Amino acid sequence: MVGNGLCHIWKGNGYPFFLPFYILHSAFYILHSKVLPLGFTPINHLNQTPMKHKTHLLLRTTLTTTILLLFTQFCFAQPVPLMREDFWVEISRPVEAHVHSLVIDADLNLIAGMGTDNGVHLSNNNGETWQPIGLENLSIYSLHIHQNGYLFAGTGGFNALYRLETIEDGWIPLISSLGGNVISIMHTTLGDLHFGCWGGIYKSTDNGDTWTQTLAMSNAKEVASIIETADGTLFAGITAWSVPGGGVYRSADSGDTWEQIGLPNKYVRSLAVNSQGDIFAGSVGDHYLYYGGLYKSTDNGETWVELRNDVLVTSIVITPDDHIYFGSNEYGDQAGVFFSNDHGETWERIISGLIGPSNQKIEGLCLAPDGYLYAYGNHLHRSVKPVYPGNSIQQPDDFHTTIYPNPFEDYLHIAFEQPLVSGRFFSLKVFDLAGILFFMQSCPINPINLSFLKPGLYSIAIEANGQRYTKPILKVSR
Repeated sequence: MVGNGLCHIWKGNGYPFFLPFYILHSAFYILHSKVLPLGFTPINHLNQTPMKHKTHLLLRTTLTTTILLLFTQFCFAQPVPLMREDFWVEISRPVEAHVHSLVIDADLNLIAGMGTDNGVHLSNNNGETWQPIGLENLSIYSLHIHQNGYLFAGTGGFNALYRLETIEDGWIPLISSLGGNVISIMHTTLGDLHFGCWGGIYKSTDNGDTWTQTLAMSNAKEVASIIETADGTLFAGITAWSVPGGGVYRSADSGDTWEQIGLPNKYVRSLAVNSQGDIFAGSVGDHYLYYGGLYKSTDNGETWVELRNDVLVTSIVITPDDHIYFGSNEYGDQAGVFFSNDHGETWERIISGLIGPSNQKIEGLCLAPDGYLYAYGNHLHRSVKPVYPGNSIQQPDDFHTTIYPNPFEDYLHIAFEQPLVSGRFFSLKVFDLAGILFFMQSCPINPINLSFLKPGLYSIAIEANGQRYTKPILKVSR
């Protein structure tokens, strides 16, 4: 039932809203009638009252009780809440295997790295159908799209890392005989590539043609995540499964050298940074203790605050407006995806649409350019609605813009072909390809000073009247 007041509108069984009044009217008629229902058998031992009066008294007492119960049921029952729409919807996987990695390109093609030697698959229709695009005899543990458009795949085979420039030309092996799986791949704003594997971190400055090991560790330690902050500092999350160590490592020289900076002995699986520069680290355990958790640093990794210690955090996604999502592959009440809109102070578990324990074991999260959130592992799910407006390519209908020069060195200009209506509000934002916000200003004045950005590819977004127009921009060296 929904509604307010004494009597609610009944939504089930086809009963009309006036049913309670009909019950009262019928009861009043019966109570003041001398007609007994068929089959009624009077009781002969009701004090000294004549039989017909005894019968009428019993009937009226029984009916009064029944009517009060019915009236209470219909008029004072708690309203039934309306059904909420699920947060998640399941989409098909390429094959019946574990999804180890998922990336989504600017054209919204889904690219999945599959386990059990099932290679890489692509979908151009939101997961309705898939096609294999190579490496079918390998398990794919990591995928990454470089800012130049190349696709990189990390495997556990003899050739541990591959590059795909075009589907027609196929995959190019880049490095071999590592002795461990390539778990994480990323590129910096300078375009340098870094990958993490069992045993260390490697760096390339030539699109992966040559590699240098910049951090060497025991093969019992895996580098599960590498990120870059706005000032160019790199952080790596490391898990040491059978030996002490692990935690978070930091590099202040573009990944040439590394130092252990925090959370020693934590099994750090995931890292993320918000628009304020706060760093979040997710752990799936501890060398000495079972529990995992979520940790936050507001001073570039010098100190860490524990936000959660009851979950196994496998993946963290932070939207450009600083909403945090993390996935957990724990069992029971701590499985699924958790959400915070207050920088990690409070959390909400969002599992509607993740039916059963198998669907709630989340190995990874991925935020698409159009703002939809994907969760993967044993299954593959997408949020029913975007969690962020995303990078829509639709330009507002009532004005057109020109952004120049592009490529640029330090300054950009924005020209509107038609004057904006007086008082109209618009804003400008600049993101990197990972969705990290670098610049935001309301009603900016030309020229726009972006000299602080490092050379690389970015996305500029103009928002006005509830619409969003985005365009890639390229910052070059002077």
